[in-house]
Amino acid sequence: MIPERYRQMLPPQWYENKVAEYHFEGTATAVDAFAAEREDVLRQFHPWTATWGLDVWDWIYFGQKQLLGVEERRKNIRQKHWARLPFTLATLKTMGQSAGKLESVKEDFENKEIIFEYSGIGPVQLVDLSRNFEEIRPVHVNGSKAIVRSKRESILVSAFARSFDAEYPICGLFYAEDDLEGRIFKESMAIQEIARTSPVNYPLTDTFYPVPE
Repeated sequence: MIPERYRQMLPPQWYENKVAEYHFEGTATAVDAFAAEREDVLRQFHPWTATWGLDVWDWIYFGQKQLLGVEERRKNIRQKHWARLPFTLATLKTMGQSAGKLESVKEDFENKEIIFEYSGIGPVQLVDLSRNFEEIRPVHVNGSKAIVRSKRESILVSAFARSFDAEYPICGLFYAEDDLEGRIFKESMAIQEIARTSPVNYPLTDTFYPVPE
């Protein structure tokens, strides 16, 4: 009997045709290879799934190839693509879905804001969402707001990594040469893509504490 995937294209009398069965068995490898190539070409027509076709999308939106990774190139193309789209609910939903597990998109008429509601299951790309939204925001909308509904899990917010120099004194050290308790030091601090902040207690330079602080 011929494979089931061919039956919908052939009349019933072919189902038991031995010659047709041998034919389809012999050409299965070539047919599967052609189908895989066809699917690969179709993926290039969409920047969200394109790989080698990203060169064409780069030329359309930037006029030259981006010297970045595949995901970074796709993200930049999406931003350019959405900037040309109308400000509609369908556009906002697509934009919101690219940032995380989107549950709904609502409009706050009183405050003239768009509210994106997310599930706390996975990370939410809030920085990218805000940047993409500002590209298409009309003048009658004040801005957007993202709400992440978490059930006591950690909420991961992804952002670009950066570093900066921070000056801080060393507590509890006395330097006789300048009669100071504490001294300013410089070190580089890196902020990773996924991070959290917390308050830090620090002493004031040139301030003497009679009891341990």
